[in-house]
Amino acid sequence: MAKQVRRRRRTIAALVLAVTVLGSLLSAGPTASATTPAGLAPSGNAYNAYTFHFPFGHRDRSYRLHVPPAALTGKPLPLILNLAGDTQNGFLQEIQSQMDTDSNKDGYLAAYPNGTRISTVLSPDPIAKQDQYGWDAGLCCGLPVAKHVNDVGFLLKVIADVASRTPVNLRRVYVTGMSSGGMMSYAMAAEASTHIAAIASVSGQTEIPTIHPSQPVPTLEFHSVNDPIVAFKGSPNKNPKLVLSVQEGLNQWVKADGCGPKAHDGKTIVGAAGSMSAGQTATLVTYGHCRSGTAVELWRFTGSGHVWPGSAINTGGAVGRGMFLVNADQTMWQFFKRFQLPKAPPTKT
Repeated sequence: MAKQVRRRRRTIAALVLAVTVLGSLLSAGPTASATTPAGLAPSGNAYNAYTFHFPFGHRDRSYRLHVPPAALTGKPLPLILNLAGDTQNGFLQEIQSQMDTDSNKDGYLAAYPNGTRISTVLSPDPIAKQDQYGWDAGLCCGLPVAKHVNDVGFLLKVIADVASRTPVNLRRVYVTGMSSGGMMSYAMAAEASTHIAAIASVSGQTEIPTIHPSQPVPTLEFHSVNDPIVAFKGSPNKNPKLVLSVQEGLNQWVKADGCGPKAHDGKTIVGAAGSMSAGQTATLVTYGHCRSGTAVELWRFTGSGHVWPGSAINTGGAVGRGMFLVNADQTMWQFFKRFQLPKAPPTKT
């Protein structure tokens, strides 16, 4: 864990140059209190989100919310919760994933919740500073796990809070995240399945040894076999039940969603020689005949690292090469569009 945290801190440090290049687009955006009325105006350009705070679990918790132009119609919009990885925060995840642009194009709300302090001692960081956060995603990660932070409850509160401010289609709430944020996406699917229509995890496998969702949840994973931070084959552990490889997580969801056990590999996409994607491959692995029309899918990569696929901010170095064959934002939205809850859950949590 200590080595992974150090690598993630280097990842954040590498974002400094990217932030400088983005310049004025990276303003913190409008702020609003917990009393802001419903019917928020569109956030405008990318990285220009509202910031909301509310008390939860004896802590001040917060999230950023990007509102697309489609909100002007007054119709309830889909909502994607986009969760940062360890030592990062909602603002950095908004920058890294570049999801605001797709939110504007495809007409969904994008929320970037903040976790809680990942460690008692933080390395000085020019961007995240003291806002280096993590999640209680099961066995991962850090201080949130040790303190048993109720992050499932917090994220349910975020959904309800967003819905109190602007119309949300509560049958179409989705969760994604990077690294431990992806792990937290799986935790939401496992423990709040009546509220989540589908999830997509980027470089973060299931971190709960045994899942018991109350209903099937469609799941999508993006993961490189060459990921140097969150190993595709899991991390060695004296307890064999805690190895938690990507495949073991997939197997859990195949069982929970009632899918056929045989995986189907689609046609492999191969990077062209001489291009940015040279030496990379991407293969879509699917499981068929899942219960209630759900799905379990994996984009399996080679030649890339611990990165958000398709993002222009792929820093290289300790996290490995960027993935240029698949765009995570666009691909997961096509996946999410296929699914909605059978009925809207209550907004109170």
